[in-house]
Amino acid sequence: MDSLGTWPRPVPADDRDFDVQVMRRLRTAPGAHGAPDRPSLGERLGTSLLLVVPVLTALAVVLLWQQWSRSGSVLFLALIAVVLVATALWWTARLKRAFTTAQGRLGARLAHVVEHGVGVVREITLEPVAEDAQTAGSTADTAESTAGDAPTSGGRVRARLELSVTPVRGDRFSTSVEALYDADAALLLEAGSHGPVRFLRDDPEGTTVIDTRLSEEQVAQIYRGAALN
Repeated sequence: MDSLGTWPRPVPADDRDFDVQVMRRLRTAPGAHGAPDRPSLGERLGTSLLLVVPVLTALAVVLLWQQWSRSGSVLFLALIAVVLVATALWWTARLKRAFTTAQGRLGARLAHVVEHGVGVVREITLEPVAEDAQTAGSTADTAESTAGDAPTSGGRVRARLELSVTPVRGDRFSTSVEALYDADAALLLEAGSHGPVRFLRDDPEGTTVIDTRLSEEQVAQIYRGAALN
């Protein structure tokens, strides 16, 4: 593998099924030390304050406004401004902290659920994708084509790729994935092409998909990790 991601990029797939599986695993995934990673009592109370403090602030503003309407004192208007500014600053800082904590916890749990690796194509099967009923009828009797027989007249092609996957961690395994390609891109598929894949740790052969969400830096990290595995 002398270059990164040499197979053509597939048309972005609907990964909701994969994401649903990830969410199911996350509910039972262990934390960094093997135990269920639950928010502490302090974190839960702090998150609850994100809802409680605005309600209390609104109540205080209403009371101060009523006092101002009765007395006309500028002091109450100043207090309203102070309360609003202080609440806004506190709420913004607390929300950022909550998001940072949640992202860290999610990242730690994902590391125990989702794995990445480099998939190398061993066999390819291509099949035209019908875009309307007429095309579907005309291609219903069309046999699956190989890489050399890929359609060249535009449209999209469904590719079934038999892969040998070298994960960043763990043992190498074989699996098959399906992906949608533009017809011109499908012509570039060949045995030996490779690229990044992701899968669930507890079922790698049954959950592998081509990863289309990674940056070039992330792809490079996966290749380095797979090479060191």
